[in-house]
Amino acid sequence: MPTFLVTVYDTPLPHRELSPLYTLHAEIHPSATDTKKCWVVIEKFGYWDEAEPGPKNKFKYDVKTLSPTNPADCLTIEEAHEFIKKQVSFRASHGFKYLFTLDPFGATWFKRYTVLSDGSWREMRG
Repeated sequence: MPTFLVTVYDTPLPHRELSPLYTLHAEIHPSATDTKKCWVVIEKFGYWDEAEPGPKNKFKYDVKTLSPTNPADCLTIEEAHEFIKKQVSFRASHGFKYLFTLDPFGATWFKRYTVLSDGSWREMRG
C-alpha cells in the first residue's frame, strides 16, 4: 500500500492550463525482505491536462524519474517521508514550489501549499 501522494507544480493554478508536475509517494518494494526497511520512494514527471475529458487521460507524459529497483535501497517509513520532504524541497528550488496533497475530508479533496526556501510548507488559502 502506498503512502500519501504529494504533487508539486510550477504554477499555483494548474487547472487553468497544461501544467508540468512531479508526483511523489512511497510504496513497499515487492522484493523487500526487511519488514521495517521495505519502502522505496517513487517520483513521476508529467503534465496535468484539466481540459482532457477522460479522467484516466488527464495525466500526460507519465515518466518515472525516481524508482529504485534494488531492495538494498529500501527505507523505513520514517526515512521515506523524510526523503519525500527533501525531494519536494529540491523540486521547489527548481520552480516546482506549489504542492498539492490529498485531503479526503476537505471541501476540495486536496490542500495546496507553497514550499518555502527553508523547506517548510505554507498553506495557500482561496
